[in-house]
Amino acid sequence: MASVALPLGVWLAPRPLALAGLGGLLVAALLTEWARLRLRWARYHFLRLTRTLLRSHERGGLAGATYLVLAYFLAALLFPRPVAVLAMLYIGLGDAAAALVGRRWGRRRARWGKSLEGLGAAFAVNLLVGLLLPGVAWPAALLGAAAAALLEFLPLPLDDNLRVVLGGGAVLWAASLA
Repeated sequence: MASVALPLGVWLAPRPLALAGLGGLLVAALLTEWARLRLRWARYHFLRLTRTLLRSHERGGLAGATYLVLAYFLAALLFPRPVAVLAMLYIGLGDAAAALVGRRWGRRRARWGKSLEGLGAAFAVNLLVGLLLPGVAWPAALLGAAAAALLEFLPLPLDDNLRVVLGGGAVLWAASLA
């Protein structure tokens, strides 16, 4: 949820400044990843501080936060501002809603563990934010919200932080152009 501050910065800052800020965060994340994957002392201290925050597959590979800042940077680089910001909010708010609702009220689960209730929560939050964000038409908001929710729900090979932001943003942008 704290990552919602970055889309606000992208919305308010001039594009070059937003890209520079996100680019700086991306470089810092990649350097941190390099150090923790290559240097024993860095891995020890990194895991000591973050072990409870990481999923098991992130301990030996890239952390979700690194994928997130990469997705944010690419969205700000590739998409128009309203599309980039909404794509970022899909993961910041929609994914968080899916996790919270799915864990608390999720009863109907897919074979891979995610719940239909979480899927519905992600869609509802994504759509609400899309309808409230200036510069996004409601049909595009509807299609982008559905795409982002499905990309979070389905067990696809790419990290969900990357696929929700870029995939949801791509559908939103294509729908906005249509």
